Amino acid sequence: MSYKIAVIGDADTVTGFALAGVRHTHIHVSKEETLSKLKSFLMEKDMGLLLITHRTIDDLGEEFKLLMRAKGVLPVVLAIPDKTGYVPAVDELYELIKRAVGARVTEKVGGG
Repeated sequence: MSYKIAVIGDADTVTGFALAGVRHTHIHVSKEETLSKLKSFLMEKDMGLLLITHRTIDDLGEEFKLLMRAKGVLPVVLAIPDKTGYVPAVDELYELIKRAVGARVTEKVGGG
């Protein structure tokens, strides 16, 4: 079985992913429309990865958190920076990984 990839975010970010071949997209304009589309993507059995910009997550607020608590294993939901590079002061995905692993996760730069 092959899985689909979807992206939700601002027009420039979504367009970039669409040009790279992602066919399931939603440009975030209103909270209600985006929540509806997010629920739709989460219900698709063959959806494997859902990319959503940090700024969109911020705009969706508590409703996004509630949906994430209720979802299953798939799709994997990954928060990404938008075209401006915006990342919140506290990256919840990073904090979740840190709690799960039990250590701070850092990027190794250079060979080794």
